[in-house]
Amino acid sequence: MESIASYLKDHGNILIPIIMFSVIGLIAIVAFYFSDKKIIIRAFKKSRKKSINSVKNNEYVKIIGKAKHVGDSLIAPLSGRPCVYYHVIVEAKANKNWKNIINDEKLQDFFIESNSELALIKINDLENKMRRFYMVKDYKKSSGFNNDTTEKLESYLRLHNKKSIGFLGFNKTMRYTESIIALNEPIGLKGLAQWKSINTPIDGYSYSKILTLTGTKKQKLLLTDEPKALREWL
Repeated sequence: MESIASYLKDHGNILIPIIMFSVIGLIAIVAFYFSDKKIIIRAFKKSRKKSINSVKNNEYVKIIGKAKHVGDSLIAPLSGRPCVYYHVIVEAKANKNWKNIINDEKLQDFFIESNSELALIKINDLENKMRRFYMVKDYKKSSGFNNDTTEKLESYLRLHNKKSIGFLGFNKTMRYTESIIALNEPIGLKGLAQWKSINTPIDGYSYSKILTLTGTKKQKLLLTDEPKALREWL
């Protein structure tokens, strides 16, 4: 014990930084491994995709297809693209740190079409603990010194009672990202299958029942447009 204590005393200036960096590195690796993106990719690799009409009731199943809207589609607030889901994050930089000032997510039930077959994705009323999403951030903008916001971004900030200009009249350093499920975009889903009777006719769909995909706490509804998760199909 004395030799260990003596060694630590003599080499503490070297060992402490090494231990600190090792701990930070381990935390980063664990966070990466358990990120939504990695969890979904691993879950998708464990399942083979199925055709919609071959799915059995209460089966936890993976389907790859294209997003189709139910009724009127949403409009992504930053890019103006028609979609069934969007997630906008606006960050402002202060004292070298980034802070979220807007976290805006909106979603609606939608269809997925695969080989001319349709399934209905029930997400509108699904609790957060029953779903896990990962969407590629495919729209990115920034503003700051000598880089004014666009009028569209400025209108969006005003809608959320935020400003791109500080109290001294200078532009704040800000960045904006938007993730969406665009209409006809290839997506991957894994969810709990339930066949439901159709009470209201659906244009272009002549069957009396339709497959719906939802989620539970244990069998979450997984949804992504990450190319690595769709690799089996693309």
